[in-house]
Amino acid sequence: MGIDHGLQAASRIVDAVGRDRIELVTVTRDRVCLQPMVLADGEAIARALDLDVPLDHRMFVPGHTLWTGVRDGLEVQVRSVLRNAGVVR
Repeated sequence: MGIDHGLQAASRIVDAVGRDRIELVTVTRDRVCLQPMVLADGEAIARALDLDVPLDHRMFVPGHTLWTGVRDGLEVQVRSVLRNAGVVR
């Protein structure tokens, strides 16, 4: 797939969750990454897009969770606050 597909998919995805909720969109040929205006909204945005695979980044400061899944044939990632921040695994 080409970059045009990624750009069109990103536009549809942002429309689906609300343009006012998204601060940053990164598009590659096979991936769309979203950063919400409010990181605490990230999980809700991801769930609205049916993205249900979390990847916790605990070593970053601040830590964050990256929610991922597939939509429109592309990997879609949504950044969110670190889930279960007080839990050490």
